[in-house]
Amino acid sequence: MSEGASWVHEMYRNTKPEDIEAGRKAQMSGSVGSGLPKIYAKARGCKFWTDDGKEYIDCTSQAWSLGVGACHPGVMEAVKAQMEYFTHVRTNFDTLPKLLLSKKLVEIAPGDLNTVTYCLHGSVAVEGAMKLAIRNKPGRKYFITLWDGYSGRTFAGIDITYPHPTPFLDYTGHKVRLPQAYCYRCYYDQKYPQCNLFCVKMMDRFITNAVDGKPIALLMEPIQASGGMIPFPLPYYKAVRELCDKHDMLLIWDEIQTGFGRVGEMFCADLYGVVPDILIWGKSIGGGFPLAGSFQRAGLRGFEPGDHSYTFGHFPLSMVAGLATLKVMEEEHHLENCRKMGAYFTERLRELQNKYELIGDVRGPGLMLGIELVRNRETKEPANAEAYRFVDEGFKRGVLFGHAKYAGMGNVVKIKPPLIISEAEADRVMQVFEEVTQLLSK
Repeated sequence: MSEGASWVHEMYRNTKPEDIEAGRKAQMSGSVGSGLPKIYAKARGCKFWTDDGKEYIDCTSQAWSLGVGACHPGVMEAVKAQMEYFTHVRTNFDTLPKLLLSKKLVEIAPGDLNTVTYCLHGSVAVEGAMKLAIRNKPGRKYFITLWDGYSGRTFAGIDITYPHPTPFLDYTGHKVRLPQAYCYRCYYDQKYPQCNLFCVKMMDRFITNAVDGKPIALLMEPIQASGGMIPFPLPYYKAVRELCDKHDMLLIWDEIQTGFGRVGEMFCADLYGVVPDILIWGKSIGGGFPLAGSFQRAGLRGFEPGDHSYTFGHFPLSMVAGLATLKVMEEEHHLENCRKMGAYFTERLRELQNKYELIGDVRGPGLMLGIELVRNRETKEPANAEAYRFVDEGFKRGVLFGHAKYAGMGNVVKIKPPLIISEAEADRVMQVFEEVTQLLSK
C-alpha cells in the first residue's frame, strides 16, 4: 500500500472526535455545512453507510448525481486508469477524453443539438446558456422564467429563478417570472384539460403586453425539481415551443436533474418530443465526478473567445467518468430499469394514496417521483411540517428521502434513487414510506 493510500485509510479509522468537532465548527452555515448529524463513511450502488455502521438506501442519489449508483466499478476503474496519464490540462489543448466525450454526447443529444460546452457545475452551465442566448439575441434585455423554477445559486441563477426574497436579487439583469402549468394547484383556478392551456395563453399576453421589447429566451426546467417535482401536461411542451417561435425568443431547457436517464429516456426532450434551442445538463453524467455543460442547436452563434472558459472546465478525470457512465448505462440497460422501477414505485404510491389522505398527489415520470403531502384533500392545505418530519423519520428507519421545495419550505417528498435500484430495495423503500405515512396520519 502506498504512503498516500495508507494515510487515507488511517484517516477513516482513527480520526479523533475533537478534530471532527473542530472541523464542524470551522464550516460556514448555509454553504457546505453539515445538515445531518452523521458522517458519511462509505457508499456502493444505492446504499451508503455512516460512521456508526448504519446502512441506508439513498433515494436522493446524493443531490441526484449518482444515476449509475455510488462508486460504480466501471466508472472508478476508468478514472483510475486515466490518472496514469494526466489529471489536469489547460482548456486550449485537445485530449482524447474531451474529443471522444464530445462525439458521444452529440450522438445522443436530441434533435439538432449538435455542439457541446463544458464546465464543472450546473449553476455555471446555466450562466453559460444565458450568455450564449444574449450573444444570439443582442440588444434584448429580458429572460422569461417560471414560478417555482430553480436554476442554481450563482448571482444569475438565484436572481432569475429563486422563489423568495434574498439580498442577491436584481444584481444581474432583467427577468419576468410567469405562472407555470402546476395543474394540481392551478394559479388561474382552471382545470386541465378543459382549460385549453390557459396558462400558455396568459404567458403570450404577458410577453406581448408586459415586456419591454422581445425577450431573449424562456429558461425553464421541463420538470420542476427543487420547486416541487412538477411535470407539465404533455401538450404544454409543444405549446411553449410554439410560443417561443412566435416571439422569436430562444427556448432553454435546464435538464441538469432530468437528463441522462432520470425520466426513463436519456432526456426530457426525448420523452416529450420537443427540442429546445439550448439544453443544459450536469449532475449524473459524471458518475459522481463534477461535470456539466450544454448542447446548442445548429445555426446558433457560438461564444466569443473567453466568454465561457474556466481553469478546470476541461477536467480529464470527469470526462473519462462521463464516457464510462454512458457506457455502463448502455451495457446494463439503465433506461429500461428506470422505466420498470418508476412504474413499480408509481403503482405502489397510488395504492397508498387511496389509503391515506396525507398523500395529495403522486407525480413522475421514471425515477423522478414527487409525493405532495396535504392535511386535507379538499382544501389541499400543504403539509409542510409533515413533509419535513417525513424525511427525518425515514432517515431513522434507514431510507434517505428527498424534500422540496427549497430549504425545508415545501410539502413534497422526493424518491429519486439511482437508476440501478432493485425491486428488493424498492420494496424496502415502500415499506418505510408506508410506516412513516401511517405515523404521520395518526
